[in-house]
Amino acid sequence: MDENQLRSPQHETIRTLLRVGGPLMAATGLLFLLVGMVSFFSAFGSFGPPRFFWCGFVGIALLAVGVWMCQFGYMGDVVRYIAAETAPAAKDVVNYMGEETQPGVKSVAKAITEGVLEAQRSDHADS
Repeated sequence: MDENQLRSPQHETIRTLLRVGGPLMAATGLLFLLVGMVSFFSAFGSFGPPRFFWCGFVGIALLAVGVWMCQFGYMGDVVRYIAAETAPAAKDVVNYMGEETQPGVKSVAKAITEGVLEAQRSDHADS
């Protein structure tokens, strides 16, 4: 199957948006989170409430969305890397299992054949 059949016409644009916007949004979220935490901890030295504590909540949300955007933007590359790393090991497992299970498969096939032949003999003996 052609991989281009799976892609929408906007695929490249969306991937670029995710790959550029994700890190920018995550960095912005990290800055907001930092401002919120500094505000929170600096309020311990005074009697007033933290002024920019709300920035921490905004930062957490922006950081999460930015990380998700990065995950989706680089998902194809990560999956291709994983496939390239695991395919040789999977091939080795399949080859090993094929070689090592032959005696067991032969025993089962032999038992089935003997059972079928025995059933046919008993059918002919009954007739």
